[in-house]
Amino acid sequence: MGISTAVKKVATGVAAAGMLTAATLAATSGPAAAAMGQGRVQLCSQGNYASYLSYTGTGITTYVVFPGTCLKDDIPRNTTQIEVVGIFNSSGTSFSMGSFKASATDNPGWKVYTGGTTANAGAGSWWYANRD
Repeated sequence: MGISTAVKKVATGVAAAGMLTAATLAATSGPAAAAMGQGRVQLCSQGNYASYLSYTGTGITTYVVFPGTCLKDDIPRNTTQIEVVGIFNSSGTSFSMGSFKASATDNPGWKVYTGGTTANAGAGSWWYANRD
């Protein structure tokens, strides 16, 4: 007796799901999941607006990070704080979202995320930073 068609379909579906799970794990456990090294920072703009970082005490800023993208950078020497800055979609003007203490000697480095929306004068925008 052979295996029924229904059993073959279920077995094929389970095998395909297993391959997708393995592919997902491989895709998400790559370099993006790696910890930041000493004196490094990563900014990811996850909202509907661009953002950048300003290194207090140096006069240096990062490149603008557009929605859906990330940027890794070295924290400049003499940095005392990192200011998180958003850019309004409609006018292109920037707005300070807050800051946190950081330096080029921080180990591990930092991951910073901006998100939300700039609607309602930016009231729906948010950010957070964590050592990673």
